[in-house]
Amino acid sequence: MLRSINMLKVLSIVVFLLASFGTQASHVMGGEITWSCSGGNAYEFQLVFYRDCNGAEVNVISEDIRVWNHPTLNTIQLNFVSREDISPTCTVVPGSPPMLECGSGSAAGNGVGAIERITYISDPIIIDGSPPEAGWIFTYENFSRSNAVSNLSNPSTFGITLAAKIFENQNNIASSCTDSSPSFLQPPNFVTCAGSEYRYNMNAIDPDLDSLSFQFGVPYDYFPTGSYNPPSNPMPVPFEPGFTYETPTPSVDIDPNNIPATIDPSTGELVFTSYTIGNFNIKVTVQSFRGGILIAEVEREIQVVVLPCSDINEAPVITPPFTGGNFETTVSAGDLVDFDLIANDLDLLQNGEVQNVIISATGPMFGEDFTSPSGCDIEPCATLNNAPPIQAPQNATASFSWQTTCDHLVNQFGENADIIPYDFVFKVQDDFCQVPKITYATVRINVINPGVIQAPEISCIQTDVNGNRTLFWEPVSDPTGSFVEYNIFSIQNEFIDVLTDINTSNYTVSTAAFIQDYYLTVGSGCDGNTINYSDTISNIVLNLTNPGNGTAVLNWNPPTTNPLPNSGNYYHIYREYPTGAFNLIDSVSITTLSYIDTIDVCSAFINYQIRLPGTYCEFSSNIIGDLYEDLLTPDIPLISSVGIDTVTNEMHIEWNENLQEDTYGYVIYTFNDDGILFELDTVYGVSNTQYNYPISFENGPFSYSVAAFDSCETSSTPVTYQTSAKAQVHTSMVASSLVFMCEQEAELTWSTYGGSTIDFYEIWSLSDGIWNLHEITEDTSVLITVNANQSYTVYINALFVNGENAFSSPTLFNVPVAGDPLYNYLKLATIEDGNVELYEYIDESVGISEIIFQRREYNGAFEEIGRAEANQDVVYFVDENAETSFQAWEYRAKYVDSCGGDGEYSNTVKTIFLEGEANDYDYINTLDWSSYLGFDGGVEEYALYRSINGIYDPTPIAIFDPGDQTFIDDINGLGVQSKVCYKIEGTEFLNFYNFNETSSSNELCLTYSSKVFIPNAFTPGGINPIFIPIVSHIKTETYHFTIINRWGQLVFESFDPYYGWDGTIQSNGKRALNDVYIYMLQAEDDEGNFIQKKGFVSLIE
Repeated sequence: MLRSINMLKVLSIVVFLLASFGTQASHVMGGEITWSCSGGNAYEFQLVFYRDCNGAEVNVISEDIRVWNHPTLNTIQLNFVSREDISPTCTVVPGSPPMLECGSGSAAGNGVGAIERITYISDPIIIDGSPPEAGWIFTYENFSRSNAVSNLSNPSTFGITLAAKIFENQNNIASSCTDSSPSFLQPPNFVTCAGSEYRYNMNAIDPDLDSLSFQFGVPYDYFPTGSYNPPSNPMPVPFEPGFTYETPTPSVDIDPNNIPATIDPSTGELVFTSYTIGNFNIKVTVQSFRGGILIAEVEREIQVVVLPCSDINEAPVITPPFTGGNFETTVSAGDLVDFDLIANDLDLLQNGEVQNVIISATGPMFGEDFTSPSGCDIEPCATLNNAPPIQAPQNATASFSWQTTCDHLVNQFGENADIIPYDFVFKVQDDFCQVPKITYATVRINVINPGVIQAPEISCIQTDVNGNRTLFWEPVSDPTGSFVEYNIFSIQNEFIDVLTDINTSNYTVSTAAFIQDYYLTVGSGCDGNTINYSDTISNIVLNLTNPGNGTAVLNWNPPTTNPLPNSGNYYHIYREYPTGAFNLIDSVSITTLSYIDTIDVCSAFINYQIRLPGTYCEFSSNIIGDLYEDLLTPDIPLISSVGIDTVTNEMHIEWNENLQEDTYGYVIYTFNDDGILFELDTVYGVSNTQYNYPISFENGPFSYSVAAFDSCETSSTPVTYQTSAKAQVHTSMVASSLVFMCEQEAELTWSTYGGSTIDFYEIWSLSDGIWNLHEITEDTSVLITVNANQSYTVYINALFVNGENAFSSPTLFNVPVAGDPLYNYLKLATIEDGNVELYEYIDESVGISEIIFQRREYNGAFEEIGRAEANQDVVYFVDENAETSFQAWEYRAKYVDSCGGDGEYSNTVKTIFLEGEANDYDYINTLDWSSYLGFDGGVEEYALYRSINGIYDPTPIAIFDPGDQTFIDDINGLGVQSKVCYKIEGTEFLNFYNFNETSSSNELCLTYSSKVFIPNAFTPGGINPIFIPIVSHIKTETYHFTIINRWGQLVFESFDPYYGWDGTIQSNGKRALNDVYIYMLQAEDDEGNFIQKKGFVSLIE
């Protein structure tokens, strides 16, 4: 009975909300424009829009769509074809709402969700010309948008514009229809329940098997005037806050249970969950691509009504038909696809009857009436065991069968694909009124082209001495046996030959004197109908020019525009000399297509060839040659540097390797005392470009030049070799130094390098075998920092703007040091008032400037804590930052000498650390201390001092040997209130310096907590006649003791810790009855801490 009452409440709410929505409804809820290619190359356009049946009537004659970007065509008339009530169907039973229906005429619908599909179709029309870059655009506008939309602002003030676009495609033929638009096989699902997942696939397909992409689109207002130019005209319809065209459904900001809408970009499946009721406008844009190029665009705009539904009905469940719980499978063309799509729904109708499960389906490959293998665009067609709708109580099954063939991989232009996905959308709904639950399942069958073989790339082309060209490739593998043939083509001669042996790996083309572009094809795949192409590769043709100046000029073409992945990065230049011997003479980058060879043979006929190595084989060009003579002298050498070799300390001269390969050697020149160049030495070999020889540093700087000579004799008498002009003279650097002891600096100066432009100088020192860079400068003098008592060898390294460098002659010096003190002794570290006082004993007669004091930190490292001026033998310093109550602290000192340099460290000292604990009840204290470290004379004894109530006794309470480090102190009877303090002093034996010191530890104070004892019974006049707490270590002025009876009446109160209760009621003097009483004690201890004790006491008499 309760369930029936609740059901009636739910139904009442639904009817009320439906009525509320109905009063707002107006007209258009969405629609789409599509087209198809009809016979005779004509277009046939279809307009569908969806009408809220609670709104105005529609035009049942015709509608126009407008045409944009066409020079002559402005409008296309579409004739009324049909109107169809697509409201949700259900089974009406006692207790259920009525089924939604459109009725007849204006505003005849019986609630939100009563929706009608209106269809208009044009006559076949031929559109002249071809689409421009912006495409042909077709629009339909309506001024009346539904007023019930929740996610748009003031929807009734805006209209609607639907658009479709045709772009040029690669199969385009002027004035012909060469592409049909994507079309929608599934009608919209307009109504869903709050809290239920909305999952809907509109099953958009492309009849030409082009690729589709889905995304959310922008809803636009209608535009009665002006040209189509969004977003200016028409303008986007504004959204309510929290919504956008990409987030058109309620978000988590509105209800945390909401799941915003998403769309699958490859299937178009739309999914969201809304716990927020309302009417939500959604627009989906579908783009069609062919070969990666956009060729068409259509859109569907709908409104989804989210209603509050009964929670006793759930959506049907569809069992995934494929292994692993999947709705997607991949098959080879020729495979048979069989599966059962099983759906169940065990819910009941409102009167307790079982629900029916109803299966319908859409898909591009279903045959006629869904049961025939014929009647689809590409036969054989997919079939079901029965024509939809397939209906059964609670459980329904649709048996699917499809015999795929190679034809399912071929589009209307005869082009084969490697894979084509086919989507079949199954819609399963129950018959619960008024809003049946619906589940969509998108079954994707990927049909692949079996055994498709990619064409091998041409690895290389080799040209023999006769000009014949041989193409090489790696044979393909054929695991499925689908190989048909290789075909050899060139762009210039087109088809050359066919090869049916799969193992063929090369083919020779007869003599041709010009560049040709070759490629291979491989026939394979389903029925052998797939042709794959290799990249186009050219043979290398070498052209040779003889300018008569002793050089050979080579030019050639690349095999491809971009370098091949398996080719090398360099062209190799081969020269035939002597006859019959080809030798590699040079290589150039893959981006270089020319080369000039300097003739180093006095006179000969020379052939050339270009080769390009690769992973699998080597390209080779034609061979071409001419008669050449060496007419060129060697190039003038370029001296790189003249400087000191820092390893041998000899003069080092270096120059570039001559580019003339017949260079025999080089002549080195220098100047005599009269400033005249003379021949110093001769070196042989073109790559011998360095020369070292010993010099005397004090005689510098030195200047040098170099000339190159080759193998060809001159016609002069006596016979000489062809020799270049002399190189530009280069002059070395000489360095000197001046040392400043206290500053620990050295001033370095050097002569300017001659022959190259200086970028900057580096100053390098060599000391104890270690090189150190001191400075970089553009000047010829510098001041560097040096270390005391250390020897240096310094070189100046000149860096030139051309990247070369040269070292100067070395300058050598030693750095003297300041005097050292006779004594450096940290004689004492002692603690006073929580600070550590340090005393350094130092021989300041040698000019010590200051003392640096250091403390060992928690990480184990010594850190500087301060400095003090050293103006006498004892230097004093106070460390105010050491936490002396935490641990012992270790110190050391270091002096700074007269030149400001750091001296040696002193000895290390460590303070005494005193710690202990107090026994509150026995008044016995346990003390421990650490040893003082650092006395030169050692510790003689330790003395322990004690302070009672803030006053230290000047006489120690105990004396200890150096090895003692603990003491137990009994302070009973000493009148201690709440605290007793200690410190310990360590005294030194007479030390080496003929004095001794005493170090004091930290002060240790032990406190005692207050004590309270309260009995739980007393007997007035008996053994325990007075009830009084026993307390210690409290402030008497804060004492407050009260007793109340069981009725909450005060019977006793005292502010004196020595005054207790004798059993008399304080207010009237009468004797209290035998009973249990409640007491409370409040006070503060010696440290000011609040104390409160509560309990019960029994009066027994």
